[in-house]
Amino acid sequence: MTRVLKNLSRRRFLQSSLVAGAGASLATGMFGHSAFAAASAEGGTLRGQLYADISNLDPAFWTSASDSLVMACLFVPAFEFDPESDAFSPKPLAFKSYEVVDDTHIAFELHPGIVYSGGYGEMTAKDVKFSFERIADPANDSPYQGDWAQLEHIEVTGTYTGIIVLKAPFAPLFTSTLPTPSGMILPEAALQAAGGKFTTEPPVTCGPYRIREWTPRTRLVLERNPDFTLFEPMFDVLELTPIEDNKTAELGFEAGDLDCAQSAISSIPRYEKTPPKDGHFVFSTGLNYNWLGINQDNEALKDPRVRRALQHAISREIVVEAAFLGAAKPSAGIIAPGLIGHREKNLYQYDPDKARALLAEAGVSGLNLTLSIQQTAEDLAAAQVIQALLADVGVTLEINQYESGTFWSLGIEADGDSWKDVQLFILSFTMQPDPSWATAWFTTDQVGVWNWQRFSSEEYDTLNAQAQVEMDADKRDAMYVKMQDLMEESGDFIFLNFEPVGSLIRNGVDEALRPDGIPQFEHFYKA
Repeated sequence: MTRVLKNLSRRRFLQSSLVAGAGASLATGMFGHSAFAAASAEGGTLRGQLYADISNLDPAFWTSASDSLVMACLFVPAFEFDPESDAFSPKPLAFKSYEVVDDTHIAFELHPGIVYSGGYGEMTAKDVKFSFERIADPANDSPYQGDWAQLEHIEVTGTYTGIIVLKAPFAPLFTSTLPTPSGMILPEAALQAAGGKFTTEPPVTCGPYRIREWTPRTRLVLERNPDFTLFEPMFDVLELTPIEDNKTAELGFEAGDLDCAQSAISSIPRYEKTPPKDGHFVFSTGLNYNWLGINQDNEALKDPRVRRALQHAISREIVVEAAFLGAAKPSAGIIAPGLIGHREKNLYQYDPDKARALLAEAGVSGLNLTLSIQQTAEDLAAAQVIQALLADVGVTLEINQYESGTFWSLGIEADGDSWKDVQLFILSFTMQPDPSWATAWFTTDQVGVWNWQRFSSEEYDTLNAQAQVEMDADKRDAMYVKMQDLMEESGDFIFLNFEPVGSLIRNGVDEALRPDGIPQFEHFYKA
């Protein structure tokens, strides 16, 4: 189906969480040039940007792309995306070998000697059974349960061997389950000792790195795990700084305080023309998608004519151009080009006259609404254009900016009653290279979790379930296109764009980036 976003995830949730003061400190030299030079000379430290501070490192409950990036350093998934490939090429990691016996049986063998910290021994097939069934079990209420929607059980056949037994064929298994946090393997005893779940203090690790130090909202320091043997990490230390605003990250990179950072999307044309000093620039086509959401259960927005009026009142082209200065193009859905289910055309186009007519038909005049956004330059630029476009049809819009921690709780019922007051919001969700990861967050059972629009369609839910077990690519494609039609027809969504990704890399560092620009810090090495 991360989900962050991630987080929530399934969210990645790009752009999340350094307080403004810390961001200013980084821009002026949080670490200092001399410290950077010394670390570079020793060759032992890689300094990178996190899109947000860590908030939950439990593979069953992670909440952001930053969580996912860090978990890949701390734990070992069954598969990973090959860092040497220019495509999304899953390859075994914890699994030494595997065999697709048939559509519903996948036999596997673990590498021996994957050692857990804290005296929990080595990874076994029993740990695979516990970890995968834990996420699949409805009683645990994991937001990533859909990643194992067709799991019947794990059959343990030996210390290191077992069989994944599915209820039905499951198309996303090798693209967005096994190579993601849902494929990470933890020991049951460690989770029991932690009370069944954890957040930012893992009770156990087994990956290439372990946590040395964490100063919330300031810095996360990881050090090499001497017990890890599946591959040789190049850097002894990873210093990861949460930076919400990519403009701030650019300043940190140019000041010499970061080895790897993401540029603001609006800066992509500039860096493509002139690479950064002492570094190089990598452009990637991102999978993450942005949209303007509308809460259909808010009293002012219950009338579908009002929501349709908003769809006609907002020009995607104008909004995206203002936010990204030509670096991104408007989208027609939530599934990126190149993936099954990509949609080419929106159903409702910019037409302010039609918007005014619909508002009049609904008996609405002098409508006042709020738009909730994160504290990023792109979101603010988009919001200001949306504000002007709505004013043109007689709607007054108030823009409310939030730091990431507060923002990501706004539409979640479990976090309070703020969801009742949420009206319009700009969201960005992370993606994995399977369309199920985009659509999973808008089912009826996600209402009040990640489905802040509170969109509910029985047809959509049925198609979402059917598409996961459909192995015919053409049939899957038609299902996902129809699902996006249903989303737009509800009046709850205005699709904006997919995020191009610009990466700034220090000379002397050889990056390991997924095809969508997401860094695999554990695989970075020295050029």
